[in-house]
Amino acid sequence: MQSVVLIVAIAFFAGLTAVIPASAEGQFTFHHQSSFLDETRILHLLGEVKNESDIPAKDVILTATFHNGDGIFLANYSRSSELRVINPGESSPFEILFLDQTASSDVANFTLSGTSQVASALKEKQLTIVSSNSRLDLLGTFYINALTRNEGGEAATNSIMISTLYDRNDNVLAIGKALAEAIPGSSDIPSGSEAAFGIAITEKSQTSKISRYSLVVDSDQYLSDLVSIRPTGPGLGSSNGGNQSSCLIATAAFGSEFAPQVQELRAFRDGIAMQTFAGANFMTSFNAWYYSFSPAIADYERQSPALQSIVRVGVYPLIGILDLSALAYDVVSFAGVNSEVGIVVAGLTASSLIGLVFFAPIPALFAIIKNWRWNAPLIGLASALTWLVAAATVAAASLTSIQELMMFGSGLLVLSTIFTVVILVVQRASRLRNALFSRN
Repeated sequence: MQSVVLIVAIAFFAGLTAVIPASAEGQFTFHHQSSFLDETRILHLLGEVKNESDIPAKDVILTATFHNGDGIFLANYSRSSELRVINPGESSPFEILFLDQTASSDVANFTLSGTSQVASALKEKQLTIVSSNSRLDLLGTFYINALTRNEGGEAATNSIMISTLYDRNDNVLAIGKALAEAIPGSSDIPSGSEAAFGIAITEKSQTSKISRYSLVVDSDQYLSDLVSIRPTGPGLGSSNGGNQSSCLIATAAFGSEFAPQVQELRAFRDGIAMQTFAGANFMTSFNAWYYSFSPAIADYERQSPALQSIVRVGVYPLIGILDLSALAYDVVSFAGVNSEVGIVVAGLTASSLIGLVFFAPIPALFAIIKNWRWNAPLIGLASALTWLVAAATVAAASLTSIQELMMFGSGLLVLSTIFTVVILVVQRASRLRNALFSRN
């Protein structure tokens, strides 16, 4: 019976309405509100408060005034925002509890207001979230483990990580917090050191609806940038911090797996490639090759600023290539074609552009300078036959759903496409050289 009441209450409070007046100074606005009734019949009101002013706010106190369906006042409840200081233009999650269990089912709407003090200065972003992984267990508990580095000049005292869970409409589902696991018995992170955080969010009626979550670290001195993560994999769990899911070389180049550039690479992989049979199997074979050498390169890269700069230069055109490939996938999908065809088109687009941008320029330059003369008919025939065999293998694997066949076929298709593009560019460069010399 209790579970039935809870389900009915959840359905009821999904329609709870908010009337949100502006504060006298227009300092705060409220966003992404949601509410739910827990098993003890306490009403949780969640959302985000944004500092719309041009001054940092501290000691932010939020007050919710609750009314029933007839507009009759029920109660006021207040609570602090999760962040100790909210910088101008930034937001903090909040959670206000309606504690009167006998009247919680009568709540129909609420108003929100906020007060604060003026902080002496902006809170510096000297904390960096360097890795994170998460999982949703069978009992509905959502676990988050993360690692943070203090890049400031002094210790970050009383460091706490705040996680906000969102549904598919970007409404706040739940909030979780944990103190830093730094030096034994302390939540202070010394300058230049790293500390782990472990968060467990147990509201199973909420965690089952998660679409994404965000992380931010707050301390007395410093703050981190907010990072947003989309859980993937079994049970909506993610393993963003694990070796087998991280873009190790790009992460080492940009200093964090949450750098926007690294996130874009991951977005194509997880949001497009891994959602299809062909793409997922290609990534399996690619990962077996990539992770055989990338950890060693990433370790060396962290000690070599010059190599980091080279990798960063290379990542930007790769992001552009993947953006165009994603566009090709969207065009095919918009036309109503099967997603497996879409990922093949996207893969061919990416392979062709990678061959053109990364592999063709040096051979083409040698063709012009050294007058390379390749056996064009023979190479062209071999390239075309290899490409046709690869395409046929991918088609057969799609029809039979044989994973090993798809891993072989998709890998061969990518390599043969790159090789074919390089050959075409070299031959074109050779003809261009001959044409220029024949004029002279």
